[in-house]
Amino acid sequence: MPEPEPAHSTSPLTRRDAGGDTPQSAPAAQLAPSLVAIEVAADSDRTDIAIWGDLDLGTGRHIEPVALTALDHSVRGLDLHLDAVHFCDCAGLGTLLHLRSQALDQNKTVTLRTSSRAIDRILDLTGTRRLFTAPARTARTRRTPRSRTASRTAPTRNCRRR
Repeated sequence: MPEPEPAHSTSPLTRRDAGGDTPQSAPAAQLAPSLVAIEVAADSDRTDIAIWGDLDLGTGRHIEPVALTALDHSVRGLDLHLDAVHFCDCAGLGTLLHLRSQALDQNKTVTLRTSSRAIDRILDLTGTRRLFTAPARTARTRRTPRSRTASRTAPTRNCRRR
């Protein structure tokens, strides 16, 4: 009986495989057989990190040291491109949250620039999306003073007890 083919590929997943072009200067590094690939590119004061594949307990252990090193070398923080992550569980989210925590300790930010349906789902289910959004840079707007006749109490909701 012939041997079954392995469930993984020995070649790294590149952005070209995920539907984009891989820059010649920063090839994707294979970290686990066909489960994850990461690309780091410094861009002025922020560093871009693109991840392809799964983001879970096993792959998070490979991604975290690379991402933390990139964070240490960045000036203002990291911009994550996770649109090619097709699976993310709570351990993968934990990796992202730990990365954010380390960034805050260094007065830096971790911002989600692109995301996949898997990333969107876990961020929405856990209410953590706001932790990875860039602070709004709006022009100063003139604030109008609150009217003295305006109610200072919170609006009440119509709730029925059962």
